[in-house]
Amino acid sequence: MTLGDPSPEESFILAQALIDSGSVDVLELGVPFSDPIADGPVIQAAVDRALKAGMNTDLAFELSKRLDKKVPVVYLTYYNIVLQRGVEKFAADCKDSGVGGLIVADLPFEESGRLRDACRANGVDYIHIVTPNTPPARMRMIMENASGFVYLVSSMGVTGARRDLAKGLGASVARAVECSNGTPVAVGFGISGPEHVRDIIGMGADGAIVGSAIVAMVARGAGPGETLGFVKRLKEGTLAGIPVSAGQEKIK
Repeated sequence: MTLGDPSPEESFILAQALIDSGSVDVLELGVPFSDPIADGPVIQAAVDRALKAGMNTDLAFELSKRLDKKVPVVYLTYYNIVLQRGVEKFAADCKDSGVGGLIVADLPFEESGRLRDACRANGVDYIHIVTPNTPPARMRMIMENASGFVYLVSSMGVTGARRDLAKGLGASVARAVECSNGTPVAVGFGISGPEHVRDIIGMGADGAIVGSAIVAMVARGAGPGETLGFVKRLKEGTLAGIPVSAGQEKIK
């Protein structure tokens, strides 16, 4: 979900409700940036609403600090947000506000060393993004420097709910898992329902990331009950996708 959408306080209430629901294993919070190039129209609109509602990085940390974090909380943002605050300060502020992981959508691995060091010094997981086009050798290099989990993009393009999973996703998941050396692999981009989650987990992924489908519900004014009901069905999809023999190991 996007912090600040539709307003900072309403996003805080929804974030806490999602945590309290028991259906979310990790909560990913988007810290708004004015040029979110990896995001599609749904999240771009959410970012625009959030910024117009007064959302900023200081407020993001304040809201995050207030959350009763019963599950890990992860930020997704863009490098300009980090750079403007200061790389080391951003990582330290993550620690101080209880944010346990960081995803920077537009920062190439080769340029992430300083931020990875700052995150490591503060006990914050730096979570890398890999794509179906990432060659195995590069994927292994990234995995060797990964912590928390690795974010596998399901298909090329920007974020946004899609009707069908990308063709060849099973092979992408298998390749990522093979290269992961035990680092959990979570799949995101285009996942819009419990059947998608079930299938992705069935492919061998450790998690599925759903963003735009929930942001779209916020945009049309869905109440907390409807949103939490949707998230509950996603969790049911997760459990349905776990092979019986591996069930107890994968349930976190």
